[in-house]
Amino acid sequence: MGPQGVPGIQGIPGKDCEGQCMGCDSYANVFASVAQLIGAYSTPTDTVVFDKQNAVKAGHFDLSAMGTTGDIKFLKHGIYHIQWQLQARITSPVPDPVPSWSFGFWINGVLVPGSIYSGFTQAPGDDACHSTGDVIIEVKVNDLLRLRNTSISSVNLNPNITGSVFPITIASINIECLEALP
Repeated sequence: MGPQGVPGIQGIPGKDCEGQCMGCDSYANVFASVAQLIGAYSTPTDTVVFDKQNAVKAGHFDLSAMGTTGDIKFLKHGIYHIQWQLQARITSPVPDPVPSWSFGFWINGVLVPGSIYSGFTQAPGDDACHSTGDVIIEVKVNDLLRLRNTSISSVNLNPNITGSVFPITIASINIECLEALP
């Protein structure tokens, strides 16, 4: 092993991120376990409401209206991965042929492109169908997120599940910030 070489020139100082450059620690999980009849698209009851929450980063979301209007208010600007899941079926009487149903996200009353996914009830006595959807979008401070029915049929979020000892989660939204923005 030889002698150590001459030290090199010092590099350019790094950027002072002040908590914004190292990713984002905003997250929320809200869910519903109370039966809901979601009206057809563009009716006053076409929005899913949420009655419970799990992990939520304090100060990053305002969830005070999620149980009445379904609104989730963002308090931090960023790029977010937002995912929804639900158990649903078309309300009786089920027409023939059985129509599909679909849900999607709205931000401030505007449809989020690429967020609508569908499912369908195969027959009137079938258990609920599970459906999911997810997007990655920029969300700004005070933006309001809603999960809405985008189909012409009313949808029952009261799965025909028998034998469970615990309440069934009928809908959930998971939110994870991927990048904080100034």
